[in-house]
Amino acid sequence: MVLYKGVRITDTYFTGHKAVIYPSLVRSVSAICRVDRSVGSFYIGVASGPDHLTALKRRIDTKKIERMVSTMYLLYRSSSEYNTRSLENWLIEHYRSIKPDARLWNSAAGGGGRWGTGPHFFLYLAASRLPG
Repeated sequence: MVLYKGVRITDTYFTGHKAVIYPSLVRSVSAICRVDRSVGSFYIGVASGPDHLTALKRRIDTKKIERMVSTMYLLYRSSSEYNTRSLENWLIEHYRSIKPDARLWNSAAGGGGRWGTGPHFFLYLAASRLPG
C-alpha cells in the first residue's frame, strides 16, 4: 500500500473475463463499503496508464480531496478499456438500481470520465471514511 496526497492506494486486483469476475467485484465492493466499516461515501472509476500506481495517482483530483477520500482500492486490471468500463457501469448500476446506496457519488452512470490511453486499464473504488 502506498500513501499519496494523504490517500492510501492498494495494490491487489482481479483479472479475468468481465462476466466471470463481476460477482467477485460486487462482493469486494460490498465488503469494503459495509455500513459497519464507516465508509461515508464511495466512487467507482476507471484509470489508465502503464501501471496501477501511475494511473491511480492521476485520479486523485480536487473532487476526491474535497470528498475526503482516504483509500483508493484497486479492483481490476485489463488491457481492454471496453471491458473495464463495462464493469464500471455494471457496478454503478448495481449500487444505484438493484441495491440503492445514497453514498455512491458517481455523477454519470458509468463511462462518464475521459477515455484513457492505456496500455492498462484499472477499475478502482475511492472510499471516504466517516469522521470520528
